[in-house]
Amino acid sequence: MEKGINLAITKSLADFDTLLEKAIVEVSSKKLAVLHGHPDSAWEFQVGKYVRIHGDNAEDEDEAPVFWVGYGWEEKGEHESILWLEFDAENCSVEVWEKLNRLVGTSGKYYSKADFEFAQVYMNAWVHFYLREEYLERFYGEKADLNAQKDILTGFIGEILEKI
Repeated sequence: MEKGINLAITKSLADFDTLLEKAIVEVSSKKLAVLHGHPDSAWEFQVGKYVRIHGDNAEDEDEAPVFWVGYGWEEKGEHESILWLEFDAENCSVEVWEKLNRLVGTSGKYYSKADFEFAQVYMNAWVHFYLREEYLERFYGEKADLNAQKDILTGFIGEILEKI
């Protein structure tokens, strides 16, 4: 079994991109596409990708929801192991945003919590989903392997997409 990507140490965007694209192929309920060339997050400590959902209701690409999936960050020299998925109100139709808002405060098999953030400075809102603690250890741990990381990422993304 191939050793997993040590995401907590390497912060390798290229490795994460490859892992994410493999997970996206595994998610069969929606058509997903990594947005190459989409501007990355404004915060240097965030590592991840924007992904567009091409579902049945998203005939117009501009109306197709976009989410960010990212891992870990380092802020003020402290590292936090985290894997999260984030929806931006600006990139969601009203219908999708209402479904997302109903998930705030809930948890699932893969995600431990969903929360809502509103930044008055930006006049924008986000719904965040965080990977459960028990999966974080298997995702980030020293014994992590690529298959386990792909399965966890696939399950995490798939579970959230099934709800919206």
